[in-house]
Amino acid sequence: MNASQVINPHSPPVNDRLEALTADLPAEELALVSAAASLVPALSANAEAADAMGRLPDDDIAALRKEGLLRLATPRKYGGHEAGACAATAIAAEVGRGCPSASWVLTVYYTASIALWLFPDEVRDRVWDEDPDATVCGSSAGAAPARAIDGGYLLSGRWGWASGIHHASWAILSVVTEAGGTARESGFALVPTSELSVDHTWNMVGMRGTGSDTIIADDVFVPEDHVIFPSRMARQVPGASTPLSVPKPQGLMGALAAPVLGMGMGLYDHIVAKLSAGRPLVSATSSHARAIDSPGVQANIADAAMLIDSAILQAARTAHAVDRATRTGAPMSPLAIARSRMDCGFAARQIRLAADKLLDVGGAGRFAESDPAQRIWRDLGTATRHPAFVTEIDREQYARLLLPVLSAQ
Repeated sequence: MNASQVINPHSPPVNDRLEALTADLPAEELALVSAAASLVPALSANAEAADAMGRLPDDDIAALRKEGLLRLATPRKYGGHEAGACAATAIAAEVGRGCPSASWVLTVYYTASIALWLFPDEVRDRVWDEDPDATVCGSSAGAAPARAIDGGYLLSGRWGWASGIHHASWAILSVVTEAGGTARESGFALVPTSELSVDHTWNMVGMRGTGSDTIIADDVFVPEDHVIFPSRMARQVPGASTPLSVPKPQGLMGALAAPVLGMGMGLYDHIVAKLSAGRPLVSATSSHARAIDSPGVQANIADAAMLIDSAILQAARTAHAVDRATRTGAPMSPLAIARSRMDCGFAARQIRLAADKLLDVGGAGRFAESDPAQRIWRDLGTATRHPAFVTEIDREQYARLLLPVLSAQ
């Protein structure tokens, strides 16, 4: 799909549940959302294989590439889309309806590619000039030493939780180095994955298909311009614009919520389909033969729908805030950043509540190994324990910003 394409009339209509994200999108970005929706059946059919393999099937990556979804954060000068946060969130949420792991990996590629905008122009040329579909993953799980040598650094270490590493072209890794003798300085190194190895450590109950294994580097040479240090960047006079980047990485929390939104919508669709097909109601106290005719079941479905809608609205608020910051060039305020983190975590909790209500009326059969609901339940339980969704970590800071008297203490 190229940048000039409009919505295919044969593609699925844009999901009206995502209207808060898609209402103001240009035609190109709406076409990408529609393309993502068209992949739901194929991704859903492969989701069980991803769960069993511990990584995404190659067919999933090929499908995302064919629809242009690996270029969401690729600059337009290289044939990319430079999609904003609202579009990326809607796209990844649609992908998540089919396969939560595929959505998570796509979101990682999007956010890591945005981080690549912080590197020099020459570095971005090396990544995207020959391959606009080049994918970037990252890991900040710990930092490894980078030893300065002529022309760059030697990097050795291990980085866990590297979602998407099996199909990534590049990896952004946290490093520490010496500066001025003994002081340690933190930074990020961009390394081609062809120079790295992978240790299969991802043995989880849920989100298995993300393949979030451990990256290993053994005396890998990293050119000097492939390593950036935030402390040095803060001292520099701003140079070329970075249209997609927001000064604080927390501003990307809206996009990170997208896989969870997709899980909620996917589970809702599955349970409603089972009820609509006439699932019987086994109860000694009910006069209804079909579960769908029970007022209690209907109430749970209504509640779940509202909880999912509420989560989408909160994720949309953050995505719109990020897009406004991008358009104006104004950094998000500390309060807006803290609120975006709370939005992300609270949206995840809303989806978990919705899932409980859906499964309560879906029946115990939804936990059969052959039923996709149990996999979505496992994925949701695992994904929403990611630090990005744990509001207990963030609400103290949010409260201090809401209550200036605390901030002054």
